[in-house]
Amino acid sequence: MSSENPVETLQRSLRDLLRQNAGNGRLVVAIDALDAAAATAFADGFAAAVGEDGTAVFRATLADDPGDVRERLVAPFRAGEPFDGSSTPAPERAVLVVDGRFLHTSGLRGLWNWSVWLESNPPIGAPRPELPDAEKQYVRTARPRVAASVIVENSNPAHPVQVFGDFC
Repeated sequence: MSSENPVETLQRSLRDLLRQNAGNGRLVVAIDALDAAAATAFADGFAAAVGEDGTAVFRATLADDPGDVRERLVAPFRAGEPFDGSSTPAPERAVLVVDGRFLHTSGLRGLWNWSVWLESNPPIGAPRPELPDAEKQYVRTARPRVAASVIVENSNPAHPVQVFGDFC
């Protein structure tokens, strides 16, 4: 039996993908899921993985309607100015990890340098629960599975798995 933590292993792998694909500087990463608590938990662990090498990491959790997130959070963070009520600006190399629901809507998806879509599926053979209308609409119109940089199957949060959305 391996002593490695599968969550930490995946989050470190995703951190490496972020660095490979999004570069350096002040990066904004979105962790999106229909389950807000799952997004927050995953984002906390991902932020810890990003900060393991001393990279400055900042965290924010957004409400379903984040309002002025561009002006309040993202623009000042990227400009190296104090943001979201903080008096501390982000250094030149920093990552802001944002979690929430509905982060891949057309009005928000351009804010992120990189994003993760967490999906959760019922066990094989179990009925799929009916989603509320707002969630069905979001999945259908925003297509977060397509918009995200990475898809993570998170039905078992102790054993998340990166999945690939291509059909090759």
